[in-house]
Amino acid sequence: MTLTIQTEENEQRELKLTIEVPEKRVEQAMRQTARKLGREISIPGFRRGKVPYNVVLRRVGREALRAEAIDEIVQPIFEEAMEQVEPEVYGRSSFDDMEIEPLVLKFTIPLAPQVDLGDYRELRKEIEPVNITDEAVAEALEQAQIRHQQVESVDRPAAAGDIVTISGNGELVRVEDDTDDESEEAESDNEDYEDVIFDEENIDLLLDADKLYLGAPFIDEVVGLSTGDDKSFTISFPDDFQDKELAGKEADFEISILDVKERELPALDDELAKLEGDYETLDELRTALREQLETQAEAEAKNELIEGMIDDMLEKAEIVYPPAAVESEIDDMVANFQNQVKQSGWEWEDFVKLQGNSEEAIRENFRESAAERLERQQVLRQFVLDEMLTVSAEDVETAIDKRLEGFGDNDEFKESMRNYFNSGYGFDMISSEVIMDKAYERMTAVLTGNAPDLEALKAAAEAADEEE
Repeated sequence: MTLTIQTEENEQRELKLTIEVPEKRVEQAMRQTARKLGREISIPGFRRGKVPYNVVLRRVGREALRAEAIDEIVQPIFEEAMEQVEPEVYGRSSFDDMEIEPLVLKFTIPLAPQVDLGDYRELRKEIEPVNITDEAVAEALEQAQIRHQQVESVDRPAAAGDIVTISGNGELVRVEDDTDDESEEAESDNEDYEDVIFDEENIDLLLDADKLYLGAPFIDEVVGLSTGDDKSFTISFPDDFQDKELAGKEADFEISILDVKERELPALDDELAKLEGDYETLDELRTALREQLETQAEAEAKNELIEGMIDDMLEKAEIVYPPAAVESEIDDMVANFQNQVKQSGWEWEDFVKLQGNSEEAIRENFRESAAERLERQQVLRQFVLDEMLTVSAEDVETAIDKRLEGFGDNDEFKESMRNYFNSGYGFDMISSEVIMDKAYERMTAVLTGNAPDLEALKAAAEAADEEE
């Protein structure tokens, strides 16, 4: 009783699966269902489980018995057909339609996305080495000083270098058009004009002209004010002001001084190094801060290179994926959003009602970003496949050893963490880091024209497989 199976793939990477079930198989299922019903229902003159098929058929009705039998065999038949077809399934399949007699079942199966990256190996980019300036290290040392500063309220006028607590607001001064002809375009621009640039009820500001409204005389207006003072003033932003939205404009401020605090920074010496951690000298702290900045800058540069190359590959790539793939991404995004809402103390249903929204509308809000995320993931995945990048057990062990170096000399804790990284989520995390490191190295090689020959890589992989 072989199934008759027809398949047809559409343009959206969906496999339309049609299964025609032999009538003998349906009849066999009906008899099995009748035997089960014979054990469940009471029919005068027959013991439970001994009711003849024809009697059950008359009692239940042929259509009802057939419907119940079909309901029980749909899933097994679908699984049997899938074993024969062996499609590259990407997501949940859907049951589309059914013809009762003869029994014909129709399903839609989302297939794995197809990605063609094109001539991505022609991409080139000059990669600048990470360079940490002395100014960046000096700023990090200043932040260390700030972390250990002593701050105390004082009963005197504010001076440069103090911290003042301020409330108030500041608005840009509108430039009125002297002409009588006010076009609709001008009115539209005026509506989009951002007036408010400062609106705070309680904020601490450091009176440092190099950090606060650089080049504008805001500090000059505040210096000399005491706790409880109010002041209104207008300042002009220079034409070369760093914030282009404010450059060349004027702003009116109304502020109140809530507190004036004097601060004392620790000296840049060995004592500061000891306050910051396990350092004996200022030079040790300076070296450690430079290394931290380098590590951070390298991580940022690595991420920028990967994301930038994905952007470039997306422009050349041809990607086809089933609609179910986007729905799956939306499922994940909504689930994460629900967790965030619950962690904030809200019940999901209450939150949705408060927003005057529906879950369907929330899903639609995620659709565009879900599609973008899916496409980026698929491009990266295809790059890894095309470049034949893999993760070996040795790679994982090396990555784990490197991670454990930061856990000190606690052998028991390190062994516990090793076990964590060797299974479950920890293993997935380490494996992902390894493959991303390899992807970064290969992308760098591609962009600088130093990538290994793909045919040579393929030959080496085939030789390795033969040896195994």
